[in-house]
Amino acid sequence: MKIKNLLLSGLFSIFLSLTISCGTNSKEETKWNISKDETSEVIAELIKKDNFYKLKISGKGEIKDFNNPADVPWNLHKNEIKDVDIRHGITSIGKNSLISVKPKYIMIPTSIKNVETNCINDETAILIDDDEFIANDRLHNLYYYEEEINYDNDIYWQSDKTGGNIISNDYTFDYRKGYRNFGESEEPTIVKKTKILFIGNSFTYRNGVVEYSSGIPGIFNNIAEDLGECVETYSITGPGWYLDSHANANDTCGKQVDKILNACDDFDYVVLQEQSMCPFQNYTRFLNGVKALQQKINNTQKNAQIVLYETWGSPYSANEIGKTIPEMEKMLRDAYNKAALECNIDLVSPVGKAFTKVYSENPEIYLWASDNRHQGYTGAYLSACVHVSNIFGLDVRETSFKGESKYSAPTLKDSIYETLKEAAYKIVIEEEDKDYVGPTIPEKEINEKEVNIACWGRFMKEAKFNELIDDFILYLDKNNIDYDAINKKYYIGATTSDPYYYIANFSSKIVADGGANIILPCADNFNANQSNIAVTKLQEINVYGQTNRRVGIVEEYALTSAFLDYVKTESGIKILAKAD
Repeated sequence: MKIKNLLLSGLFSIFLSLTISCGTNSKEETKWNISKDETSEVIAELIKKDNFYKLKISGKGEIKDFNNPADVPWNLHKNEIKDVDIRHGITSIGKNSLISVKPKYIMIPTSIKNVETNCINDETAILIDDDEFIANDRLHNLYYYEEEINYDNDIYWQSDKTGGNIISNDYTFDYRKGYRNFGESEEPTIVKKTKILFIGNSFTYRNGVVEYSSGIPGIFNNIAEDLGECVETYSITGPGWYLDSHANANDTCGKQVDKILNACDDFDYVVLQEQSMCPFQNYTRFLNGVKALQQKINNTQKNAQIVLYETWGSPYSANEIGKTIPEMEKMLRDAYNKAALECNIDLVSPVGKAFTKVYSENPEIYLWASDNRHQGYTGAYLSACVHVSNIFGLDVRETSFKGESKYSAPTLKDSIYETLKEAAYKIVIEEEDKDYVGPTIPEKEINEKEVNIACWGRFMKEAKFNELIDDFILYLDKNNIDYDAINKKYYIGATTSDPYYYIANFSSKIVADGGANIILPCADNFNANQSNIAVTKLQEINVYGQTNRRVGIVEEYALTSAFLDYVKTESGIKILAKAD
């Protein structure tokens, strides 16, 4: 492995003046002993390389301190030195020794255990490959080199689930910015480490699987690293938190925000996510929260960019305010964009717009959790894809990451992953600009001689459902009730890995399949929780092993009413009540 270096001699100018005064014609000196003391033997040699110089430092022991940069013997050629090659055996770099030269990088051998103040220029990348090397506040341009990226400094702090502080008082941040990997080339590839802090609430920390997990920041981190980025991700979140609370130094989360912002100054991005409907219901509060955090970030961070995280319209909240999901999302988007303009913030992650796109064009994919408000895993994955595309400009369609096994991420169909990634790409990279209106369910004439019955497999085995429908047909025939067709559809959902375990996914799929006239067995709050299906009547039934189960009628006519009567018969009760 070659690492090009360069250094030159300034001490020789004194020697040169002496030789000229004596009338001699001596060659320029290019080799010096720069040992710190008699126990060291350190030689610096200036080597001519084409049109530049390389400074080679070899031997054993410590490089001595220099009172000022001009005292180094190679000072006369400092601007021509492009490579510095420090060989193994050197144990310490003295003060001011390399501050006047500006090679692109210097590789620090594992033998070096100490560097002094002002020893290396700030414009030079410092490459190390030793875990025991101690970084300090003088070495912020430090890069770790290894064959693979290996950063596990991510911290996800949540007010109601995480004990203690996000960092301890004696926590030492790793200032190493990236890594180099020689591969087939002798030249190192330097990858910049990107540090990102997410500040928000459950719309950030949930991922649709468990209440506490890595959430969207964790999925974001994995997708970015899968696409070749070196990322260190932090989050500070609390359920229902507002941005102005995060900006309050006396607040539970606000204390943590201050703690981490004051502990380091090298965050590249800080992502701000406001409480769900605050941006349009109380814009002043939202704006004040953004401004307060912006001031704290600007006061503590050297180059951090603020990103506003536009959240989504949801079935529950949209219904609550009498709007459609796309209408609610547009109100959010307008508020976030307005705040960005007022605060001179360049980046808004249009997560909500991506939600609306998928909701409008792929209604069979349900993005929300079972409460129809928070993100489900599909929504969390989509959100992370949008953030990766927006911050790094990457094509997330190329990622192969699907989920963290540590947090039992569900397995989605490949087609769903592809749809989510494509939506993020279209919204962010191609800046797709169109108005979404949501899925439209065409008005249909009800054939009262036909009934469509949907069964939620989470609470009934398919064999029992089939037996029930067969017996219902016998009931119709026995009672001379006229019909053309009895159509049945079973939606498997017995385990969390099944696609329709959650009520929201089940109901959404029914809509995508063209609807149903009868739904069973559902809970008594089925209608209140659903955005796409409105039942007109609920009939209590006794399903073995279950409580508070119901038959839901979407349209009431002779055949659907007949089914309600049937489940109350001795035969229907017997089938429903027996063990599977």
